[in-house]
Amino acid sequence: MPITDPEKKQLAQKARLHMKICFYCGARNSIDATRCRKCHNSYLRLKNRTLGIKK
Repeated sequence: MPITDPEKKQLAQKARLHMKICFYCGARNSIDATRCRKCHNSYLRLKNRTLGIKK
């Protein structure tokens, strides 16, 4: 069921898409993290934020 309210949609996108992913263990971290919360590694990447239909 798609979300039609723009404020709720923006809040949901921020919760799901604005984070960093650890290259080694794959844990999700906050956007302002400098080290992984799980393995304490500093090799983080931004989560891919492209939206579209899953194939």
